Amino acid sequence: MDRTKLSSESNRFIEKLRLYLFSQGIEQSDIEGVADNLAQQLYEMEQNNEPIEQITNKSPQEYLDELKEEVDRKKKNTSVSWLIPYILIGAIIFMVFGDVLRGVLYGEIVAYSLFRILSTVVIGLLFIIGSAFAVRYTSKNQLSESKKYGILAIPAVIGMLLFVAAYFMDGYVETSLVTIQFLGNMILLGIVTAAAILMSVWAKTWILPVILIAWNFPPLILGNTPLGVNMQAFLSIILTFLIVGVYIYLEFQKEQQ
Repeated sequence: MDRTKLSSESNRFIEKLRLYLFSQGIEQSDIEGVADNLAQQLYEMEQNNEPIEQITNKSPQEYLDELKEEVDRKKKNTSVSWLIPYILIGAIIFMVFGDVLRGVLYGEIVAYSLFRILSTVVIGLLFIIGSAFAVRYTSKNQLSESKKYGILAIPAVIGMLLFVAAYFMDGYVETSLVTIQFLGNMILLGIVTAAAILMSVWAKTWILPVILIAWNFPPLILGNTPLGVNMQAFLSIILTFLIVGVYIYLEFQKEQQ
């Protein structure tokens, strides 16, 4: 950045910032990086006739504190925003995985009503749009953590309620059925399994595959034992909570290291 294009006030503040960072023992390369970014910001403000005093009237420490807060806020918004597609696609995978798994293992024909398919698509789109607005709003406004997470939770809660409502309405709305035969079940099982793995790699958490395993496999395994139906159901719940609990415990231990 050619600093001769900047006003004398902007250059004075940049030099004050450089001297402050040098006094704090910051490496020269890092100092120049911060100074260049600030110079670019001040240049754009001057070109747009924005008041640079909102920066230059601060002390270097005040400017750095605000810069750190802004970076932390963006990191938090980024860390939360990955949940949006993860929750949405994860919910769809969760609904489909068990059906197609039983279809592959037992040769069952899986069928979904046209209403259920269309409602899932529509609710999913509404969820994405609502979540995008929520993330954009929280990133542009200074909000407390409770308000921020409250706003981000709104589309998720509404989406879940709509999914539940659509699930119950499915029994009352008469539409044609889309049936999936054995080969289709195998293909769909491969797709949702690959999607769950890819999403987990992207989100850096394996909670979705763990939940899929914990929810679907204990009943299938216990169903082949001579145990009674009630005992199978009881043990299935215990195993589900145990598997998920062990995973959460191991993740917690990893975070503590």
